[in-house]
Amino acid sequence: MRSGLCDSCKHQKLIRSGRGSEFSMCLRHKTDERFPKYPRVPVERCPGYERR
Repeated sequence: MRSGLCDSCKHQKLIRSGRGSEFSMCLRHKTDERFPKYPRVPVERCPGYERR
């Protein structure tokens, strides 16, 4: 799965469902409500981006 900026961001966590689907979770949502838990991908711009 290609998630744009998320693929190189230290706040990304890949989640795999029981059915094998994969989702990109943004861990910034836990401390800042401006960030969605599961952003629409591919993400091209993000104010919370931090290179891994």
